[in-house]
Amino acid sequence: MQEAAPLSARDPRLIRIGRILDFLGQVIFPLMLGTLAGFYAADQGVPLVPSMMRFTLSASIFALLLIAAGRWMRGKAFVETDQGARLRKRVVLALVLATLALGLRLAVHATERPSELTVMVPLEFEAAFEMDTTRYQEHDAGMEHLLARLEDNGSLGEEVLSAAEEVMLLDAWESLYSYAFALDQIRVFYEDYWRFDPSRVERSYHLRSFLLTFAAELSLYEKATRFSTLVLENPNATKFLDVPRPERGLPASSFSRFRQELLGSRDQARVIAGSQYLEFLEAAVGGRSEAMGLGVGWLWRDVEAHLQTIHATGALKQASLTVRADTQLLKREVRRIWYPIQAEAAEVLGDTRVRRIGWYLITEAQQQEMDPHLEPGDILMSRKNWYLSNVGLPGFWPHALIYLGDPDKLIAAMADDPEVSAWLREETGMPVTFMQYLQMIAPTPTLLYQLGHGEESYRVIEAISEGVVLNTMSHAAGDYLVALRPRLSNLAKAQAIAYAFTQADKPYDFDFDFATDHALVCTELVWRAYRPAAGKAGLNIPLIEVAGRKTLPANTLAEFYAQQADDPDRQLDFVYFLDAVEGERKAVVSDEAAFRASADRVKWDVAQK
Repeated sequence: MQEAAPLSARDPRLIRIGRILDFLGQVIFPLMLGTLAGFYAADQGVPLVPSMMRFTLSASIFALLLIAAGRWMRGKAFVETDQGARLRKRVVLALVLATLALGLRLAVHATERPSELTVMVPLEFEAAFEMDTTRYQEHDAGMEHLLARLEDNGSLGEEVLSAAEEVMLLDAWESLYSYAFALDQIRVFYEDYWRFDPSRVERSYHLRSFLLTFAAELSLYEKATRFSTLVLENPNATKFLDVPRPERGLPASSFSRFRQELLGSRDQARVIAGSQYLEFLEAAVGGRSEAMGLGVGWLWRDVEAHLQTIHATGALKQASLTVRADTQLLKREVRRIWYPIQAEAAEVLGDTRVRRIGWYLITEAQQQEMDPHLEPGDILMSRKNWYLSNVGLPGFWPHALIYLGDPDKLIAAMADDPEVSAWLREETGMPVTFMQYLQMIAPTPTLLYQLGHGEESYRVIEAISEGVVLNTMSHAAGDYLVALRPRLSNLAKAQAIAYAFTQADKPYDFDFDFATDHALVCTELVWRAYRPAAGKAGLNIPLIEVAGRKTLPANTLAEFYAQQADDPDRQLDFVYFLDAVEGERKAVVSDEAAFRASADRVKWDVAQK
């Protein structure tokens, strides 16, 4: 048998190849074991961050320290040189790597700290995300309509603003300011998206939270850019908007601070970093397809549309294009609140909003006690605290709706009224009941009304973000609820209710434009239902002008009642008021005087006692 050639007699190239193969074998074998372990962990639903990273980094630190300790014990940690003993390069490398791994381990530990976003259970997250995406759409659309109308009016020129321009600009600024605050709260709440593991286990939460916080960020940046571009054309307009107006909740220098906080270099960097992270998500995990599968493809498209608009304005021309996608750039070092409200209050706002999802201060028993006092056709106004939409609307009362009562109550109210019977015969040419008439003019909503919602009856009709819908009292009640009764005949109320039924399923009017009826906002449904017409008595409720359009905020309806309350010819009567005591987490029956004064309450939830 031929013996192998001595090592010294072998080809040096063959020796080098052998060392390479030996090294590859030593590397590939543990890699394959690691791959199997990683696959098992993934299959068991172990998140990459922090669970797998925590284990891997801890094990790496331990292994590297073992290497350094082992070499020291073997006497191979040092090498003798002319300058004395020094650590071997491999030992130095092991200690450096151990130090780096320790730093990463501490960074992973930071992701384990709880936040309002990540402590929610899945059902809470889904409820909050659904609500906040709807609010994002409402606030973004509201700002878009305001800006589009201002831009359509053209330049503000360079002269001192006229009285009409002052009213238009101030109304628009107040609304935009409130919308921006509400949108910033959404952005702040979801900016902790990075605490969710981007691997398969929590990727849906990570991706959706990132898209929502970044969409809110972009909407704020885009709208702030467009509004500032318009206003800065006239220095007088800037000075006018910076005047303190406490009655509108606008502090001194509100416009200048708005620009500083939303259009600085840091914000430019955040926009660039976010767009690069968006590209990373697409390249790494097919983010667009993931978003579509999660039902938020529209949110991905919104982000892209915002980015396109921002780039089209040239707002980023001065920004450095070399900014890298550091996710830390997408986090505020401090949760800045740039409106006249304390940071502690904003923390309460975010915390309570999450805790209060799905329950309100008015109890079911209180709803049942109130119901006998109500009559079909009553106008209700409601408020639910801790909804971000409250700060996007002027005044304390944000919502108005029409009370129907359950089907039996409505039938009884209209059954024996000769005026109603005569009107129904005139409309149909036959003797029909009011319910039969509703079935003729609005068959689908009438059938839904008769069927009810599970064990609950539908008792109100209202315009909400989903459109004009029938709803239960438990959905409508919230934290504050007042009932006002039009001083009209049963016939006028029947005509108003019939009109409201014909509007069912129409979309919500994000433009708040009372000049059209293809879409309706909540007070517009009430206003149009009770608007006088030929053969129809009604309520003469004046509209007010906001940002150049005629509209009717719900709080203005409360002010309208207060102005006429002592007039013998008033158009509305007070019926019932459930007032909230936020500090005690309960609602109480209150009186007409308290309701009359409620229109002057501040709208901020954190200010409610």
